[in-house]
Amino acid sequence: MTDAADTMFVPPFQKKYFSQDMMSKYEPLMDAMVKVEETEASDAAAFKEFEAHWDKFMDFSWCSQWDGKKYDIVFYGMSGYSGYLMMEYLKKVVLKKKDTLTFAFAGRSVAKVAEMRDREFAGTEWQETPILTASFDDVVSIIDLVKSAHVIVNCAGPYMLTEGEVLIDACIWCKTDYVDISQEVPWTLRVKELHKYAVDAGVMVVPSCAGNAYSDLGVYLLAKKIRDDFGEATRSAVCYCSGGGTAAGASGGTLRTRAAMGNIDRDTSALMADPYSLGGYIPEYDRNGIKVVDIQLGT
Repeated sequence: MTDAADTMFVPPFQKKYFSQDMMSKYEPLMDAMVKVEETEASDAAAFKEFEAHWDKFMDFSWCSQWDGKKYDIVFYGMSGYSGYLMMEYLKKVVLKKKDTLTFAFAGRSVAKVAEMRDREFAGTEWQETPILTASFDDVVSIIDLVKSAHVIVNCAGPYMLTEGEVLIDACIWCKTDYVDISQEVPWTLRVKELHKYAVDAGVMVVPSCAGNAYSDLGVYLLAKKIRDDFGEATRSAVCYCSGGGTAAGASGGTLRTRAAMGNIDRDTSALMADPYSLGGYIPEYDRNGIKVVDIQLGT
């Protein structure tokens, strides 16, 4: 895994955008650079022209097609099974609440996302939910996607087979919070490389959001209920979890993720076997046999 503290490390979005190839597409900037070089920066007018074009390159205004509209949440990768589940949850739970939520869907194929939206939201007030198009190999489309949201929820997996780091780094650059549902340890280890940049930018990056958290959340809610109703603290809890049974099956995305997991290298495999590879520690016990947990801010 690359060490982000290494001075040679270049975040993925910045590597794509601040490249000779990308700059060459902005011809006025390249022409201005040539003038500055020819005059050895002695021509004030030429240098001023260069600065004007450089500012446009830095704020993306030379290439961005963003219409200025900003949604609370944009859900990316909504044409597959995870997108279907996300739409179902929005329809049955979130959108029934009185709180106003602005959102849009996004994906590589507008047609495929529209097919899913039309099937799930037909006849509802959300049947015309806007759809944005973006692809990891088109950095300008990623810029427009990120600028359109306060929060990006990425449902496009298998994550370890995509260039999702470009999306995360773009979110950090544009100060947009990011969430995904990956549950892929190799992917999360790659995301951790961007931790310092996210902290410096004040951006929340949450990979594997709520992954395998049912038991934790269940114990928390039960303990809260016991405290609220009886004024007693819960000293211990035992959880029993059952799978879906023989009739339950995996989605195509899950099967592709499993296939990708089978091709990981030995070092990554060892990290996956380590329950603390992503952080954490074994809490100490106090004199009553209760684990003492001191959770600190950070990753």
